[in-house]
Amino acid sequence: MKNLSLKNITKKSAIAATLITGLTAGTAFADTFNAALTIVEPIALSQTTQMNLGAILATTSNTCTIAALGDLTGTGCFDDSASGTLAAISVDGTTGLQVDIALTAGASAASELSFIPSLLDNGQGATSLTGVTLQASHSLSLGGALTIDNGPLAITNNVTSVDYQVDVTYQ
Repeated sequence: MKNLSLKNITKKSAIAATLITGLTAGTAFADTFNAALTIVEPIALSQTTQMNLGAILATTSNTCTIAALGDLTGTGCFDDSASGTLAAISVDGTTGLQVDIALTAGASAASELSFIPSLLDNGQGATSLTGVTLQASHSLSLGGALTIDNGPLAITNNVTSVDYQVDVTYQ
């Protein structure tokens, strides 16, 4: 018959407890977690109305500015009593996010003319704005100032347009 002394019972209990704890300590556990995110639409620009300065008098150093409501002013405007057409640029993206808008001056192909665009609806003549909240239907109205840098070359090359750039970026 076995001897069941207090010493033996304690010893066997300690061994059993060690075995049980050791077995559960090595058990692995896995779970699934998730990361939150927000989908942001890429910004898209489209010209809904092309700017038109009308007829330009090709005399070197003359200028023609198109301002609010298409008003034309300057010695380079052939008929400054006429109205020009402001550019309308549609901006699509995620409504409610903040954007920065920057306009970059441009020129004709051979630099006969130079052009400095300006924001007329969101900045009254500014070439850049920061922190503009993008609306569901957002449109920019643009005018600007044209300078005839080389009138004779503009005539020879039959210049009919001048480029400029509009950059819209999320903050």
